Amino acid sequence: MAGPSPDAPPEATLLKPSLVFAALIYALIELGFGIVFSVSTNWQRAEPTLFFITRPWLLVVVAALAAGQETRHRIALYAAALLLAGASETGLAIGVGSTNPWPEMLRALLAGAAVAAFADLVIQIARRSGGRLAGWLFAGAVLLLFALSPVLRLYDRAVIGPTGALPPSADKPELVLMTSLPIIWGENGAFGPDSRPSITYQLLADHFAIRPIDAATPQTLGRSRLMLLAQPRALAPEELVAIDAWVRGGGKALILTDPQLVWPSRLPLGDPRRPPPVGLLAPLLNHWGIGMERQPSRHEGPLDAPGRLALLHPGKLTRTPPSCTQRGWFLARCPIGAGEVIVIPDADLLHDSTWTGQGPRGWERHLRRADNPSVVAALLDSLAGLSRPPILRPVQWNTARSPRDVGSVFWLTAAPLLAAFFAWLLLLVLRRRRPGTNILIHRDVLLERDKNGAENGP
Repeated sequence: MAGPSPDAPPEATLLKPSLVFAALIYALIELGFGIVFSVSTNWQRAEPTLFFITRPWLLVVVAALAAGQETRHRIALYAAALLLAGASETGLAIGVGSTNPWPEMLRALLAGAAVAAFADLVIQIARRSGGRLAGWLFAGAVLLLFALSPVLRLYDRAVIGPTGALPPSADKPELVLMTSLPIIWGENGAFGPDSRPSITYQLLADHFAIRPIDAATPQTLGRSRLMLLAQPRALAPEELVAIDAWVRGGGKALILTDPQLVWPSRLPLGDPRRPPPVGLLAPLLNHWGIGMERQPSRHEGPLDAPGRLALLHPGKLTRTPPSCTQRGWFLARCPIGAGEVIVIPDADLLHDSTWTGQGPRGWERHLRRADNPSVVAALLDSLAGLSRPPILRPVQWNTARSPRDVGSVFWLTAAPLLAAFFAWLLLLVLRRRRPGTNILIHRDVLLERDKNGAENGP
């Protein structure tokens, strides 16, 4: 293909059609990956987090493909690609319910610019030292670098901000814990080789002074005023009487009792270390006028507490006294004497896999699927009359689970992409025009040529 005329000035960066087209393709690819991830999570999040998962690798590929271009062209390409992708992704995030995507989008643009600058610098140094092949080899090395967990954590922190739990509470109220669920040490007990507390238990222990008990007696309950009773073993009649008397005397309890526990276990059926597959608190709950039954469904939904609660095969509340406040079929708050109880017909919500994402970091803000520990802590705080921040960093959840208005979401998302597409078409048309007097714009200098020199134009 013939090159440009030697007396023709270089083409202006911002008027290069191939640049607009490349930025448009990049934005479409990044948006497409984000939509795939959003659909795979059933549109649970109303924030642009999922769009940034593939950005480092895509930017490295763009830097490798554009390595032969001039510096100003590469810079313009990175800027146009990031701005176009960010604009369309912001529109989609707003369309599915995000109320404030701007801080995260700004951090993402700055982090993306840093990734592009780093990849571009490494590839350009490699090309000048060892040629085109060296540039591709170093591009592959940068791709592998972003596959390392410490580097990804640094990128996540730059884009999303802090992702871990909030600092432990300085003032921890005492919490009595009675459960058969292996959340304290694991299934093999305190001396097992793989024994460790569950993530849920660790988070709760950061905000409560947990005191586990094996038997419910007036002595073990003592003067404590807050209790988590989660799928306990079969209790003796005197233990049920002790719990009833403790609550009526002013105790506050969050009760998680599951008519169909599906807690995963490696222990064989019948092993006494396994938690009971059905809740065994019916005598106590019936005494309080509370009834429940099984239902073959999975439910995820918001409770009257900060965050989102994921339930796995929960039961259904069928009967509560008139004095109770009931939230749908999955939560009842009932005064009992001088005390109070909150009953949820599900105990699997305490299992880490119910609310965390994949991998060892699945409990962090940008990966988790629900806020179960925060909801449990908030319910316990409400029973204790406390007002504290949530124990997990908040997530903007999309309670509608899907874009609420398909038309508005489409236009919010597509408007920047359509604008870039029509700009690309316009630039193609302008490049193919050969008027009698050809006007070129280059570095703010207007060059007018006579009709006789039109054959030397672009």
